[in-house]
Amino acid sequence: MSRVRISTSVDADRLARARGFGLGRDLIDAALVALIDREEQRRELAALDRSPYDANPELRLDDPRVDWDQELPYDGGVPADVIELARRRLANT
Repeated sequence: MSRVRISTSVDADRLARARGFGLGRDLIDAALVALIDREEQRRELAALDRSPYDANPELRLDDPRVDWDQELPYDGGVPADVIELARRRLANT
């Protein structure tokens, strides 16, 4: 991982509180990871609000054998046919 030096001013109380978590020199990296994760989650939820899976019969999660309140049963890479379908749909938009 390449490193970049930054210089900034921050709220002293927040900095002291964050240092209390014992992250030491990784404090800014941890904050950036948390910020990125939060923003990605916000964007994904907004996309689902705009286009929910249930609105698309090809993506609908209605398999009665699966408890969708648990983690999804698939933990592999994205199948090639799904990537191809996404590519075709993006080309048509």
